[in-house]
Amino acid sequence: MTAAPERSSAFRLIAEQRRDQPDVVLLARSLCLAAQAEPYFLRGARLRFLPRSGIGLEARLWFSPLVEAADSRALVLNPEVSAELRQELSARDLSLLGSVREYTRTAHRSAPPLVRAFEDLLWRATIGPRPAEAEVEEALAPLFRQVLAEGAGAADASRWVLRFLPRLPEDVHGSWPAWRLQVMAAERLGMEPPTGVAARTDADRVRAVRSLVHSEVDIGVRPVADGLVLTRPPEPDALVCPASGAARVRLRLRAALPGAGWHELDMYADERAALRLGVIAEALPDGTVLHARAELGGTLACVRAAGRGATAVTADGHTALSVDDGETVLPLELPEAPALLAVADAGPAATAALTGSGLHVVSTALDGTADAVLHRFPAAAAEPTALGWSRLARQTVLCLVSGTDVVLAADGDPRRELARLTHSARVVGLWSSVRAGTVAVADARGDLVVHRPASGTGPPTTLWGTGQAITALTGDPASGAVVWATEDGRVHAWRPDGAPEAGGDGVDGAGETATGRRDREEDDWDVLAVLPAPATSLAVSPESGLVVAADGGPRLLRLPWPEGGPATGAPVPFPVRKVCPAPSGRLLLTGHGGEVEIRSEDGRAHLFTPAPVPAAPGGAGPAWLRDSVGVVLPASDPRLPSRARRWGLGHVCLPASCEPGAPGTTALVEEARAQGLRLLACLDPPDGTAAHGPLLRRAYDLLEEGLDGLRLREAARWPEPLLIRLRHLLDAFPGAALVGVADGHEAPDGPEPASGSAAAAAHCHLLVGAPPGVPAAAPGPLSPWALPPGTPYPEACLLLALPGCHEVPFAVLDAATPRTTALRTLLAARASQLALHGEDFTFLPTGDPRLTAVRRSHAGQTVLCLTSTADTPVLARIPVPDPEPAAAFVEIAHDIPAPHPAADEPETVRAAEGVLTLPLGPGRTRWFRLRPAQHSRSAEATDPFGPPTP
Repeated sequence: MTAAPERSSAFRLIAEQRRDQPDVVLLARSLCLAAQAEPYFLRGARLRFLPRSGIGLEARLWFSPLVEAADSRALVLNPEVSAELRQELSARDLSLLGSVREYTRTAHRSAPPLVRAFEDLLWRATIGPRPAEAEVEEALAPLFRQVLAEGAGAADASRWVLRFLPRLPEDVHGSWPAWRLQVMAAERLGMEPPTGVAARTDADRVRAVRSLVHSEVDIGVRPVADGLVLTRPPEPDALVCPASGAARVRLRLRAALPGAGWHELDMYADERAALRLGVIAEALPDGTVLHARAELGGTLACVRAAGRGATAVTADGHTALSVDDGETVLPLELPEAPALLAVADAGPAATAALTGSGLHVVSTALDGTADAVLHRFPAAAAEPTALGWSRLARQTVLCLVSGTDVVLAADGDPRRELARLTHSARVVGLWSSVRAGTVAVADARGDLVVHRPASGTGPPTTLWGTGQAITALTGDPASGAVVWATEDGRVHAWRPDGAPEAGGDGVDGAGETATGRRDREEDDWDVLAVLPAPATSLAVSPESGLVVAADGGPRLLRLPWPEGGPATGAPVPFPVRKVCPAPSGRLLLTGHGGEVEIRSEDGRAHLFTPAPVPAAPGGAGPAWLRDSVGVVLPASDPRLPSRARRWGLGHVCLPASCEPGAPGTTALVEEARAQGLRLLACLDPPDGTAAHGPLLRRAYDLLEEGLDGLRLREAARWPEPLLIRLRHLLDAFPGAALVGVADGHEAPDGPEPASGSAAAAAHCHLLVGAPPGVPAAAPGPLSPWALPPGTPYPEACLLLALPGCHEVPFAVLDAATPRTTALRTLLAARASQLALHGEDFTFLPTGDPRLTAVRRSHAGQTVLCLTSTADTPVLARIPVPDPEPAAAFVEIAHDIPAPHPAADEPETVRAAEGVLTLPLGPGRTRWFRLRPAQHSRSAEATDPFGPPTP
C-alpha cells in the first residue's frame, strides 16, 4: 500500500478558500504570473477573466489569506500560493496559462524593468525545462546592472531583488547567478545575505562577490588622547582613511602590540564611533612588551599581587572577570564594569570587585571552580573608594576605605566589621598586604599612616606628614616596606625594623608618643629618587632590583631598589597609567592609546596613533587652521574636486566672484559640508577711493552664509583700519578665520604701503607667504607658505615634506598628469600622518648634495622624507643610531602611482650597521614612517635619529 503524498500548506489554504469563495481563487489565479498587482491590474484581470463578477470580488481577494501583503499601491500574493496556482494551471489548463501570461505582459508593458524582468523569469521557469545558468544570467543582467550602479536607484533595485527574487521557482532563485545577485544586493544595502545564501559556499567567494559593489569610501579618523573617533563621512579636520565598501564599510582594528587581537567594526553612512583604546600588557622592566590585550570601545581593569591577579574586560555590554589564583584561571560574569578590584597576595585565594550591584567576593571552591558571593551595602553606608586585603591577627580581612576610615571586614563581608582604622583626614591612597600584615594609608593632608593590624588593633605604629600630596602608594610584601610618591616628583621609602635600607637608622619604636605618633625626622624614611614628573603608580620588583613608576606617559621610570638612585626611562608603546609587579620580575601595565592598525576589506592597512594634538597657540586663530591645507577654486569654474578630502585638503576658498546667497554659492557650501571641508571666501583689496561699508557688508553676508572664514588677497594693500574692523567682525563668529595672502605670486603691480604686511600679520589669524628656500639653512619653525603654481616637480616634492604649507594650486588637484597624481599622493600622506602636522623638522646628512632627507616628528610619530633631484638613480645612505633591535621604516608614500592602492604591500626596510640604505630613482621621492620595534629595549628605539640638531 502506497501512502499519498503530503499536500503543502498552500494547497490546503487554496482548497479551503475554493470551498468557501471559489471566485476569489479564480481571480488570484489570474495574478500568479505577476510580480505585483496594482489596482488597475487587478481591475483588468477581473474584467477579463471573471467578467460577470462585481467589484466586491476585488475587495474579497484584497483581504483574503491568499495575499501576503497589500496597500493602496498594490497587492502581492503569498509566494507559496502563487507557485501552487502556477503549477495547477501548468498541469491542467495551458490555454488559460497562456492567456494569463499575455494579459500580464500587456498590462505591465510600462512597468519598471525590474518588474518585467521578474515576470519573464517567472514565465520561463513555469512553462519550460529547467533554465540553464547562462539563460538565468542573461535574464538577470538588467538587475545586475542596476545593483552595480551607485545611488538611490541601486538601493531600490537591491531591495526589490531581496524581496522578489526568492519568489521565483527554485530552478531560478537557486542558481548561482541568482545567488550572486542576492549577495550583491544585500551588500549594497549594508545587510547580511539572506538566511542560507552565504552558507552555500566559502567566505572567500562571498567576499569576492560582495566586493563587486564596493567603491572607495572615505572614513574620518580623529585621534584623541585615549583612542580614535571614526566618522562617515569624515568630519572637518579629521584624518582620512580610504576604505572599500558600500552602504556598510567593514573595518578590522587592533592595537599594534604583540598578542593584541582584531576587533570588527561596521561603519554606515552618517555614523560616528568613539573608540577608547584600553590596554593591559605584560612587560619586562626595560619596556619590552611580551603580550598585550587591547579593547576598542570597551574598558579594562586589572590588579596583580604576588602570583595572583584579576582582570575585568567590559565589551559589548558584558563584563568578564578572570581570576588567577596562582594555579588556575577562573572565569566569571559581572553585571557591569568593576570600579575597584583587589586580590590577596597570600593566604586563601580571595578577590574583591566593587560594582553598582555591590561587593563581589570571589574565592576558590573545593571543586576548583569560582565561588562568588555578592554583599550589598546598607542603605545608609557609603560605597568604598579603595579596596585591599590584609591580616588581623591570623585572619585574612578585606580593607574598605570610606571617608576617613578603613574598615577591616571578615570574609570580605562589609557587615562583619572587625576593626575600624580612623584618620584625621579623608583617605586618598591605600596599600595593604596579607603577607606583610600591613595597611598603609595616605590622606588628603599628605600624611602617611602605617598600620600593622596583624599584631593587634592598637594605635598605628608609624605616622608622619610629608608636606606634599601623595600621588602613588605601594609596598613590598616580603619586607613590609612602604614606597610612595609625592607631587614634587620624589619617591620615598620606609622600612620596618629589620628591613634593609640605604640610609638612616630605621624605625625602632623609640620616641613614639602615647598615641603612637612619631615626630617627623629625616631618617624616618629615605628619598629613593626624584622623577621628572609625579608618579601615578608604583611597583616594587625585588626580583629585578627595581622600583618602577608610571607617570601617565608612554614610558616606565626605573630606580634601584632598595638603595635608590637616579631614575632611568624605558619607552613603552602606549601611555601607562598603572603598574603592578608580576612573577619572575615582570610587570603588568594598564593604560590606554598606542598605535592602532586599521584594515579595510581590500587589504589596505593604515596606522594611527591616539594622541592629544597640540592646540594652536593663543591668538593664532581657530584650531582647525593650524594644519589645514586649502585650494582656491578658479573663478571661471568654481567646482569642488570630488576627492578633495582624500587628497589632503582641509578647506577650499571660493573666488571673489561668488556672491553670498546666490544658488551657486549655496550649492558649493552644501557640497563642501558633505565632503567634510571647510569653506573660505576670497576678498579683493579695496580701491583706495571706495567706501569700506559695502565690503564689510559683503563679508558679513558671506559669514552668515555659513562660511568658515575670509581670505584676503594681496593682504599688504588692505588699510589697517579696515583690517581691524574685519577682525572684530570675525571675532563675532566662533571658529571663523581671517587669512591674509602676502606671497609673491599675488603681489600688487604698484608699490605697497610699507606697513601693509606688518598690519596684515598683526590682525589676520594667518598670513600666508612664499615658500622657504630649499634646502633651508637650519631647521626650525617656518612661516606659513603656499606652494606656487609652476613649481618644479622635485622642488614641490621637497617643499611638501616641510611644515607650514597652507595652500596648493588648483592644478595639482585638477590635472591628470603623472606628476600631479604623485603630488596628490604626497598631500594625502601629509594629511594622514600626525608626524607631518607638527612644526619641527631636521635635515639629515646624506653625503650627496642631490639628495635631501627631512625628518619630521610630532605627537609620538616620526616620518623620514627623501627627495632626489639627480638625473640618475642614487643610493641614499643615512646614518641612524642602531637601536636594539632595529626599528622598521614603513613606506607610506612615493611618487610612482600603483595600479591599485592595495596592489602591493608597503615596503619595510631596517638600518644595518647604523646606516639606512634606500634606492631612489631619478628625481624621485619616497616617504617612510618609523615604526618602533615591538620589543623596544632602549630609549633610542622611539626615534633612532636621536634628538633634533640645534
